[in-house]
Amino acid sequence: MTTKTEDRLLGLAVAAILATLGGELLGSQLIITAGVVAFVLALAALFGVMSVVLAVSVARTSDLNAPDPTAIESAR
Repeated sequence: MTTKTEDRLLGLAVAAILATLGGELLGSQLIITAGVVAFVLALAALFGVMSVVLAVSVARTSDLNAPDPTAIESAR
C-alpha cells in the first residue's frame, strides 16, 4: 500500500538524483550540492512517512485478526 505522499517523495528523490547527475555533467558544484541535499531530505521524509503508514496499518489490522475468546473456549 502506497500513499500519494510516498509517491511524491519518491519522485522528488529521483528528480534530485537526476539534478545531481546534471550538475555533475555541467560541472556546477552548487547544483550538485542542492541535488544531494534534496535527495537526503526527500529520503529521510520518505522513511518517516513509510514508518507512520506502517504503524497506522499495524494498529488498524491488529484488532481485526484477533480471535474471538468465546469461540476458542467453546471449541474446547
